Amino acid sequence: MELNVVFLSHIGAIGSGYKTLVIPLAQGLTEYGHKVVVIGLEYAGEQHDFDFSLIGVGNLQEAQGILLNLVGKKRVDVLIVALDIPIQVQLLLLLRAHWQGVLPFKYVGIFPVEADPLMFSWAMNLMNMDKRFVISEFGAKECRKAGVDAEHIQIGIDLESWRPPTENERKKYRNDFGFSDDMFVVLTVADNQERKNLSRSMKMFADFLYDFPNVEDEHRRRKIEGLPALEPPRNARYIIVTREHLRVGWNLRDYAQVLGINPNLLIFERGLDFKKLWAIYAISDVFLLASKAEGLGLPLLESMAVGVPVLATNCTAMAELLGDGRGTLIDYEYTHIDPFGNAKRYWASRKDGAFKLSHIYNMRDIDRTSKALDYVRHRTWDIAVAQLNNALEKFK
Repeated sequence: MELNVVFLSHIGAIGSGYKTLVIPLAQGLTEYGHKVVVIGLEYAGEQHDFDFSLIGVGNLQEAQGILLNLVGKKRVDVLIVALDIPIQVQLLLLLRAHWQGVLPFKYVGIFPVEADPLMFSWAMNLMNMDKRFVISEFGAKECRKAGVDAEHIQIGIDLESWRPPTENERKKYRNDFGFSDDMFVVLTVADNQERKNLSRSMKMFADFLYDFPNVEDEHRRRKIEGLPALEPPRNARYIIVTREHLRVGWNLRDYAQVLGINPNLLIFERGLDFKKLWAIYAISDVFLLASKAEGLGLPLLESMAVGVPVLATNCTAMAELLGDGRGTLIDYEYTHIDPFGNAKRYWASRKDGAFKLSHIYNMRDIDRTSKALDYVRHRTWDIAVAQLNNALEKFK
């Protein structure tokens, strides 16, 4: 028996990774015979050829209005919400208030747990869902520690699109960027907000580039004393794909000036077309992420699939993805408790990050990607779709 399934998530062309998650899941459920509608926050009506309907809304209140209309037409058996936990909690409160605590459909939540521990009040609200999927095993374990029954849904990756470049492709794209064969390219794809810790990864790159610890202090001393500027001994570039002018983010160019890496820094605005984004991965020698916590880390999976060695903080879902030799993990120096969910934030060691960047640079002829490639090749979307469909089957 087919079910009427409604997804609610962020589907903006430029935004979170939820679009990457929801589209293949929704498409996959249509192939199981279900009737699927996606309510897309920030969806601007772009053309598509999916086998499901896509309705754009601006906020949760508009989404609730669309949902009420669909319920009135008896077109909702299951609501699948893929959003961060605080937004899930807000939505659950709205819906339960409207229907006086008893929803006329099954509620399935798909969400990340960015860091440990899972806050008690969030755990209590998650229990109001009929089924809970967490996008990492790390997150599922944190749920279980808090007494919440949650299943890890193995998020897939499109291996036809995210693939290693041929030798000719890599050489061509590096020539297009003006990079010589011996140029060492470091890549970060991350939003310009505090959790992604771009200032820390920039510091690591600066220390690596100059082979000098806390290099901004030396830049400052030389300037004060009228000495010649320090020259970097390494031929390297740092590419950051982000939202450069985000109001709550760093002024990246100003900070690059302090660190002395402006001539070596390329910044691309998030929302690149896929071909250019893939080319940036394809020309890179290492992917660097000094994030303080991650619920999964899609750019890590993308890097692994393209054959780029990955260097990231040894914590949360990053440690899960890069474990067993699939990547290189940066030690963290300390943690603090963040206002978001009262959870830990892990501060990657600047010294260890620069040291491990240097090690990868010095040993770049060694294959560091075979285990990562084998790992991502087993993360196909059909596994996640089957998991989700199995849960829906139990609602019939």
